[in-house]
Amino acid sequence: MTRKAMAEGLLQQALSSLESARKASRDSHWAFAVRSSQDASELSIKALLLTAGDDPPRVHDLGHVLRQEKDDLAELGLSESEVHRLADSARDLAHDRSKSLYGDEENDIPASDLFDKNDAARAVQTAELIHRRCRQVIEHEGAES
Repeated sequence: MTRKAMAEGLLQQALSSLESARKASRDSHWAFAVRSSQDASELSIKALLLTAGDDPPRVHDLGHVLRQEKDDLAELGLSESEVHRLADSARDLAHDRSKSLYGDEENDIPASDLFDKNDAARAVQTAELIHRRCRQVIEHEGAES
């Protein structure tokens, strides 16, 4: 399988996760909306990294990886400031990932009590922005190849 095919597959999975996040938010399942948003973000960024010629690591927080690969991403047309914005957004979503799944185990608070409508809306919006930008860069790169 080529990197291009792998990236396209990851983008499709990201879109499915994004659709799940939107549905969860509409259905007031705030924690699941946050978790699905993080998944969409992660998959989108991994597709972007593949397109840049980098092997994405098998970790959830890709913020530091984006910063490390800023030169490769610049070749795809992403400015350093844009890479940093993507990295910060990815880090923020990854930070909430564990709690959106397991809750606050230390204080015995379930995930459903940790997130609200605003958290879900912010996570979905962030994932949409990340997915849209990654898709634009990947599609532009594909058009030039």
